[in-house]
Amino acid sequence: MQITDLVLKLGRNDVKLIRRDSFMLLLLGFILWISLILRYVLPWLNGYLAATGVLPGESVDATLAEYYPLIIGYLAIFEGALIVGFLFGFILLDEKDDNTLLAMLVTPLPLRQYLMYRVVLPCVLAFVVILAMTLFIGVALPPFWQLLLIAAGASLAAPIASLFFGIFAENKVQGFAYSKFSGLAGMLIIASWFVSEPLQWLFGIFPPFLISKAYWIAVEGSGQWWMVLLAGVILQIALVAWMMRVFTRTMYR
Repeated sequence: MQITDLVLKLGRNDVKLIRRDSFMLLLLGFILWISLILRYVLPWLNGYLAATGVLPGESVDATLAEYYPLIIGYLAIFEGALIVGFLFGFILLDEKDDNTLLAMLVTPLPLRQYLMYRVVLPCVLAFVVILAMTLFIGVALPPFWQLLLIAAGASLAAPIASLFFGIFAENKVQGFAYSKFSGLAGMLIIASWFVSEPLQWLFGIFPPFLISKAYWIAVEGSGQWWMVLLAGVILQIALVAWMMRVFTRTMYR
């Protein structure tokens, strides 16, 4: 099957599944909601907290603006990719419920091509979403070329999330339960901010942390950001490759 035909056929089916599912539409709306809140509320809140003596204050000697990299790194760079991953994860579960995946095993479409589509498309869309969100929010921005590379590295979290659903969830009910667990895993990124180095590097067992860490370092202007980004990309690619093999085995049970 030609790659173009594959993308068009699967793409049309994806659009149909998204349009008929209000939860998937809500996920897309959540991206816009986060972006609007961070663009318009965050600067106002920073000024308000400073004016009222909360941040900085007696207990915390820092402005809210000093936490912008943490907020953007979690809500835009990580969550932006995660939401896209959730979207395609629920598409996978829809195809499970409809027995589309089982029927695919007896069609001319190779499972490997299908999986590549399910990995590459979330990456591409997550890259666009992350880049659009960070540029729209417009705070704590590294140089544009660095942001491009960070967004590309962060986009790998999308297929990780979608394959996680495809491997471990049997249906959309389980998918909803696992989505809470996936969101909680992202709390590791927030927790790591408050841990000093070298202990902070222990959070590298959660590869998306390394992408957020690379973003923090890039915002600071340090030249070491690319090494951290590269480590995060390598670990995420290895994880995606492993999950693809696991997903393939589950399909042939």
